[in-house]
Amino acid sequence: MVDGKSRMKYKINFKLNIINKNKMIKIILIYVGFFSVSNSQNHFMPNLPFGEYRVVTEKIYPCESTRNHSIKFNLYFSKKTSNITELKGNVTTLIPFDDTLICDINLSSWGSTGGWIPNTYIIITKKPCSTLKNLIGNAWLKSLNYFNAPSSCPIPANIYITSGMDSMVFIKNHNFPKVYFYGKYKSVIKIKNMKNELLGCMNFEFSLIRPWEKPV
Repeated sequence: MVDGKSRMKYKINFKLNIINKNKMIKIILIYVGFFSVSNSQNHFMPNLPFGEYRVVTEKIYPCESTRNHSIKFNLYFSKKTSNITELKGNVTTLIPFDDTLICDINLSSWGSTGGWIPNTYIIITKKPCSTLKNLIGNAWLKSLNYFNAPSSCPIPANIYITSGMDSMVFIKNHNFPKVYFYGKYKSVIKIKNMKNELLGCMNFEFSLIRPWEKPV
């Protein structure tokens, strides 16, 4: 048998438990509401210094006069629409592009006070034809198709012309890291022979921005 005092105590405890649960539910709802508002305003956009990125192509041009170069990069970017940037021009090779050469890629970052800071990322590779084919991945085949160039190594000496290749063809198909630090970069690509003589050189300027950001 449960006496009257025990019943009263049970009822009081039961009511207190309901009140406490209701308070807890209200607190949870407040937190959910707060974070929902915060996330709806930020759209889950963390302001981290690195992460998955979107590439914004800016400039592509020879490092210097190509008069004495055996591999001449005569390329430029052209805006087709507000969302499409095309690569146009030609690559003239007076020698085969094969695995007897050296490819030197030096990535510079734009400093917080201005000016390029070199050696952010360095790739120096022998057997560049075979190595770049594997490194670039599907972008290799797709890009060479736009230049009407053979995709197998070596690539014979010739003049390879493109009337317009969407830059996204390369950007969406390469094998480079998909996560990196955001910022503005310049890639200096040099082709040398085994004597370390410069045969060709090209600059490529671009920015890595957060996927939801708009280009400046």
